[in-house]
Amino acid sequence: MSLPKVFDPRAFRARFAFYWSDFLRANYRNPEAVAHAFGVTFQTALNWWNGANRPSGDVVALAGRSFTDFMEARQ
Repeated sequence: MSLPKVFDPRAFRARFAFYWSDFLRANYRNPEAVAHAFGVTFQTALNWWNGANRPSGDVVALAGRSFTDFMEARQ
């Protein structure tokens, strides 16, 4: 009998764009502020804001502890 997986990486990957969008909406006033904070184009910031795509790891690292705290609070 195998034990059920507690953490499913594929499911997390599929939901990550929505987690990131929620984080941005909770911490920035609009996509323009996101673009400025992370040094990306407005279109990229808007896509993140709307949950259409997710950032790469280096961008998540730039968010720092505030993103970690946000994710820990979701559990």
